[in-house]
Formats: sequence, C-alpha cells, structure tokens
Amino acid sequence: CCPVYLGGSASPYGVGTNISKRTCDQLRCTACDFHVSHFNDYIWDQSCDYLFFRNNMPELSKLRAKMIKKKGARAYACQCSWRSIDELTDLQTDQQLRWVCGKH
Repeated sequence: CCPVYLGGSASPYGVGTNISKRTCDQLRCTACDFHVSHFNDYIWDQSCDYLFFRNNMPELSKLRAKMIKKKGARAYACQCSWRSIDELTDLQTDQQLRWVCGKH
C-alpha cells in the first residue's frame, strides 16, 4: 500500500494507492511488532489506555469491555496504539502511529 489508508466500515479493504483508495487490512506496528486488529462498526471508549491494550490484545472477549457500537466507524488497535476512524484517512497524517502495511 502506498499511501496507507485507514477508514470506517464503509471503506473497502485492499491495496491502497492514490487511484484506488482502499484501507489496508495487513497493518503491522513497528513499535510493538504486533498485528493491528480492526473492528467494523465500533469505536474505542475514551477510558482506553496503554495498559488496557497491552494486557488484552488480541483477545476480542476482553477488548469488548471498551468497545462502543457506532455504525460506519472502525476501531483499530495494536498493543501500544489505538484509533477510532470514521472516514478514509491517510496514515501519514498521524505521526504518532507506527503502523505500516505488512504486505498483501
């Protein structure tokens, strides 16, 4: 993917390019070396913190405690970072995230 896009649940998955703006479903974090999970139609509760994800990733049953249903959104998380996204977003606009395409 180049550029790498994040997006809400209405954004299709696939290889992202400038012409074909698709959200990457093969994200990997270079900080914690963890696969980035994504959940359609959910956002993260504002009380989420680093320790919550560090202790509960990737167990969906534990993560659900801080997931809020929101149609059209997508919740992303690895062990050290998390985001709730509503619309197509270029990953480069968020300098704090260390996520890259893990290759398709």
